[in-house]
Amino acid sequence: MRHLVFLFLLFGTNLFAQNGRDTDSAALPLFTLKTNLGILISPAKQAFAFTTDIRVAPRFSIDVGAGAFFNSLSFAQFKDETYTGLRLRGGFKYYFGALKDGPFHIGVEVKYNGVKNLNYREILRQGGQYVETRLTDRRVKTVGVAVRIGWHLFVGKRDQFLVEPFMGLGLMRHDVSFNEPPDAEVFQEDGLFSFEYVIGKSATPDMLMGLHFGYVFW
Repeated sequence: MRHLVFLFLLFGTNLFAQNGRDTDSAALPLFTLKTNLGILISPAKQAFAFTTDIRVAPRFSIDVGAGAFFNSLSFAQFKDETYTGLRLRGGFKYYFGALKDGPFHIGVEVKYNGVKNLNYREILRQGGQYVETRLTDRRVKTVGVAVRIGWHLFVGKRDQFLVEPFMGLGLMRHDVSFNEPPDAEVFQEDGLFSFEYVIGKSATPDMLMGLHFGYVFW
């Protein structure tokens, strides 16, 4: 029995050493929780989100995240107007360079946004017989994919904090609809400073740039 306990402790010690961040082959943390503070102060869409980095191989990690839109300074400016919805992210990364010295990474990100936007606007009723100002129910669904690059910078006495600047480029596809009466015709806002996606299906480029802050758990 004592021999079995000794072997178990020896195996556990070796496994912990292999998973630790002191070895070159496993310098990446096993699990990191992080957030992007930039989306909290975005002038168009304010949101909060949390993302995890999970190492699945010495130089590979997957990251999955979820959050929510809770306001928009552009699309919900007046009383009773709201801008809320779901924000999902997922992807993988491959790391280059010395893992213990702040590795550079490249990866792919996929995302989904589902937004409900209540805002006042003018609509035509009954075939254009009159114009009504009402609180409209606008729905926006977005899916996208992007290639991104970034760096993992570990700080703190035990390298327990993570700073991750990143940027990327991709493509988004939008599906915009209004949940309004059948006879309602919604005006599409135009203009140089209109950031609304067009009604129906459309595609736009997606430029990523931000800064993640996180905590290393393992």
